[in-house]
Amino acid sequence: MSFGDLGAETLAALAARGSECAEVFLKRGRTRRFETGPQGELSLLSEERGWAVRAGGARSSFFAAGSGEPSPGGPWPSSDGQGLRLPEPGPPANWRPPADLDAPLVGEREAFALLRELARRVAEAVPGGRLVHGVLEDGSSESEVANSQGVRATVRRRLASLRLEVAAGRPPVGCRLLAAAREARRFDAAGLVERAVRQLEARTRGAPVERDRAELVIAPAVAARLLDGLGPLWVGPGAAARARRLRDRRGRLGSEVLSVVDDGRLPDGLLTAPVDGEGVRSREVLLVEEGAFRQPLVAWWQVAADRVRASGCTRRSSWRELPRPAPTHLYLRAAPAVTASSLLGSVERGYCLVDTLGAGHYDFDADRLAVPVCGYAVRGGRLAEPFTGSWLVGSPGGLLHGVRAVAGDLEFAPLDGLIGAPTLLVSGLELRAGGGELV
Repeated sequence: MSFGDLGAETLAALAARGSECAEVFLKRGRTRRFETGPQGELSLLSEERGWAVRAGGARSSFFAAGSGEPSPGGPWPSSDGQGLRLPEPGPPANWRPPADLDAPLVGEREAFALLRELARRVAEAVPGGRLVHGVLEDGSSESEVANSQGVRATVRRRLASLRLEVAAGRPPVGCRLLAAAREARRFDAAGLVERAVRQLEARTRGAPVERDRAELVIAPAVAARLLDGLGPLWVGPGAAARARRLRDRRGRLGSEVLSVVDDGRLPDGLLTAPVDGEGVRSREVLLVEEGAFRQPLVAWWQVAADRVRASGCTRRSSWRELPRPAPTHLYLRAAPAVTASSLLGSVERGYCLVDTLGAGHYDFDADRLAVPVCGYAVRGGRLAEPFTGSWLVGSPGGLLHGVRAVAGDLEFAPLDGLIGAPTLLVSGLELRAGGGELV
């Protein structure tokens, strides 16, 4: 039985049972996992097939999920949850899927060749450097959602992820790298190792910056983590109220070079799709335009709360979980004509942040932030001695208003969704040793 036939039969059975509305979600996929570490080289092929059903009415509903395929006739649990509403179908999406969705999964020879090349490059670039642990996953999936309101949608995805732990020194000091691509063959080994070298050098040779307020050049990986940490400003009905508390006297949330976008159908985006997890049409949403807050990311059922247009941003992390509003490709818009080297060259005295050392703390009520970082001092537009063990401290509002320039080197990191940022030039924040107690 096809996906479509099974979904239609299940919806019909739920209607006959007396459900006012119902939704069926079906997913199947394949993943190849390759791992290298102290245990040697391991490979695994896994296949996933699962389903989820929501059904009920205005007063109560149930959620059920399981592996394999649902039995249209149940048995189904009693409706003891909250009332259920489901979206209605919208206009058809003008959609052209990425050309490489059908690319085959990476083979064992190719995968381990990449991991060995990464290990070799790390050992050559860093004295005593080594790849401690590496995991490469390459997968494809297809999901279908159908509901009693008439929504019918299918989404195909193709995604590879890479997690690396590298270390150097005695005692060993390590760092972690995360990367994602449409398929494993697109990973840039040289670029990944260059990032690892910068981070290891800062962590093994650097000393803390005791206290200094200077211009900061913030690398894309660090900027993306900061943007991710500011997530409560971007997602959900309460985001607009939090953003209002951070506005300046002109009513702006950030500087005029700051524009933040979420785009569920970003061209060449790794999670690009015509619809979200409930079959609502995805779209580009301008959250902040030249420093002015425009709207948060809200699901269709949250629109009345914020009086804004639905974002098409409902995510289903798996068939086991209920859908929730979340970013897809959330990014700080880049300036293509500006190079990262020109931002660095404009700094006479300051610091370049190349990595975070932990999640950090964000307090939106008190407008405070503290994030552990490492990097390099900057003198005369060039990198100087490394530093580590310091905290970037200030406030979410200060960070957003302090962005002076953005470069064109937009990069995405697999965080809460894909979060992207270019190199930033920021003023008004401070580096301190032991700043974590500030929030």
